[in-house]
Parts: sequence; structure tokens; C-alpha cells
Amino acid sequence: MMRYPKDHKARTRRRIVETAARAFRDKGIEGVGVADLMAQAGLTHGGFYAHFASKDALVEEACRHGIGATIETLDFRARNAPPGDGLRTIVRAYLSRSHRDDRAGGCIMPSLAGEIARHGPATRHAVTDQLRALAEVIARQLPAGEPAARQRRALAVAASLVGAIALARAVDDPALSDAILDATRAAVLGP
Repeated sequence: MMRYPKDHKARTRRRIVETAARAFRDKGIEGVGVADLMAQAGLTHGGFYAHFASKDALVEEACRHGIGATIETLDFRARNAPPGDGLRTIVRAYLSRSHRDDRAGGCIMPSLAGEIARHGPATRHAVTDQLRALAEVIARQLPAGEPAARQRRALAVAASLVGAIALARAVDDPALSDAILDATRAAVLGP
């Protein structure tokens, strides 16, 4: 009998989640079947149920993971930015053309917000938690002030970023797509 390392199951589950997050961003939740997803992960379809009770359970975890990865990257960039440049660094990174053009590797929210809105409560709760975490990262970069006002501004910035990428990806005019990114960057950061 072949023995696997102790962390084999956890590593396999992580591979499935990472593969799913990428596939869902690229083709949408409904555009990816479990069999195709498992094949992309280099696993058999039957092995899926050793890790997840349902596709919905995988969607929830993939959303949590995908958004979490974006938050970690933005937080790292902000913490390593020159003093006072954290928000500018977050906005420029998120509203970059490379992020817009990397649908499968970028933030999951602009790609899946419409589908997530029609998904089950567990997935929506995962996205809610992650949106709050993103707003916290943004709020830490805002000038000191009344906490409720900072939170409102952070939510507005987060919504502007996600919405701008979603629209910039949706239009078929490259100049308009660039203009959406530029206009949102200016609106969020000011002149």
C-alpha cells in the first residue's frame, strides 16, 4: 500500500481550491464543471468528494481563497510603500492594465460578483467577510479621522476598484477600458 505524506490531503485540497479559483475567475462558476476542474488539477473526478461535500462548498472556499490572496498582496504592497503612499499603491496596483488583463489571475470579485449575488448564503457570507477585510486594508491607508467616516470611504474605494475592473473588462473598446481605469484612479486619489 502506498503511503502519502501527512500533509498530502491538505496540499491536494489547496491545489483543488487554487485551480477552482483560477477557473471560476476565467470561465465563471457555472462555466466550470467538477470533472473539468479536477482534470485541470491533475486529479480524478471521484476524488472531489473526498475533499468537498458539493460544488457549492468548493465555490465558497475558492472565493474566500481568491479574494484573500488579493487582500494579502495589496496589504503587503501598502505596508512596503513609502510613508503616506499606501492608498496610492493599492489603487495603482488594483487599477492596473495588467490586473484588468489577467482575469484568471486577478481579483475574484470583479469576475464573479454577479454570479455570487445569486449563490447560496455560505458563499455570499465568505465574500462579505473578505470585502470587509479588503475595506480594513484600505482604511488603514486613509488619513486619521472618525472611524465610521474612514470605514465608509474605505467601502467606497473598494466598490470603486472592483466596479472599475469589472467594467473595464466588460467593454469592447480598449480606449474606453483604459479611460475607466484612469478616471477611477483619479476619482479615488484626487488630482
